[in-house]
Amino acid sequence: MQLTPHFKLSEFTRSATASRLGIDNTIPEALIPNLRNLCEQVLEPLRVYYGRPIIISSGYRSPPLNKAVGGVSNSQHLLGEAADIAPSPPMQGDLEGPILALWAEWIMDNCCFDQLIIERAQSASWLHVSCKLDKSQNRQQVLVINNK
Repeated sequence: MQLTPHFKLSEFTRSATASRLGIDNTIPEALIPNLRNLCEQVLEPLRVYYGRPIIISSGYRSPPLNKAVGGVSNSQHLLGEAADIAPSPPMQGDLEGPILALWAEWIMDNCCFDQLIIERAQSASWLHVSCKLDKSQNRQQVLVINNK
């Protein structure tokens, strides 16, 4: 199912952890409007601005998958309101950080969003983006988490 011109529903269910552990990560029909909203409000405008594909490294998470990856119990991934994204192709070293920061700045200036979290781990960096269907509930919260 195509959610927007550049994003398909299948991109939000893909999970190496779910495949490895045999976890069903099917998105409940009731959550599809949340994912479409996330795409329309944040991901599609960012993709058009960036002009290149964006990798969704973590989209929807079923409760068992969220538990398996160590997600918090109130994760917006459970509601189809969040995605972790990175540039495609993945960039090595110091290039990825500045692109994620540029994306975060662009989203802050141009999109309706709930949270932007630049997350840095030992082997990768990504941008967590979320957006609520009820725009009045969006907190416009920006954080940086550095686990290097």
